Amino acid sequence: MAAKLIFSEEQPFRQSYIPWIMIVCILLVIGGFGVSFYQQLYLGKPYGDEPMSNNGLIWSSIFSFIVISGVFIFILSGNLVTEIWSDGIRYKFPPLIRKMRYIPLSEIAEVEVAKYRPVMEFGGWGWRKRLLSRKTAFNVSGNIGVRVTLKKGSQILFGTHQQDEMKRAVEKMLMQNS
Repeated sequence: MAAKLIFSEEQPFRQSYIPWIMIVCILLVIGGFGVSFYQQLYLGKPYGDEPMSNNGLIWSSIFSFIVISGVFIFILSGNLVTEIWSDGIRYKFPPLIRKMRYIPLSEIAEVEVAKYRPVMEFGGWGWRKRLLSRKTAFNVSGNIGVRVTLKKGSQILFGTHQQDEMKRAVEKMLMQNS
C-alpha cells in the first residue's frame, strides 16, 4: 500500500523580535560607520587611534553591511516543514536541512503531542541538539510540539502551531499501522 499524506504544516522562522534585533544591529553598524565617515571623510580628521585609509573605511563598511544583511536573510529564510504520513514522519528545515528527511514508523517507539519548555529543554528555538540527553528539536516559536521517541532511545521534537490537527494526524498514523 502506498503511503498517504495525512497532515502537513509549514512554519516560517519569523518571530516578531528577530527582525527588530537585526534592524538594531544594522542601524548600529550604519551609525558607527556614519560617525567615522563624518569625522574622517567630511571633516578630514583621522578617526580613532590607528585610523584606516579612506578606501579601507569605505570597503569595510560595505563588507560589514553585506555580512549583516546576509545573516538577516539567512535567518528569515528558515522554514520548518513537518509532514505526518501513513508510514512515518517527514521533515525539512531549510536553509539548514534542504532535503526532506524521513522517520519510518518502524523506528518510532512513541509519539506524543504535548507542551514543552523550549528554553529550559533546548536552549531556545531553531535547530537545537542536546548531545548528552540525545534530544533534538526543530521549532520556530511557541511551546507545543510533537515529541517522537525512537526505538534506539533518542528523541526528536517538532514544534507545531496546530496542536489539535497534529494530534489527530499522529493518532491516525498510529491507528493505520496497528
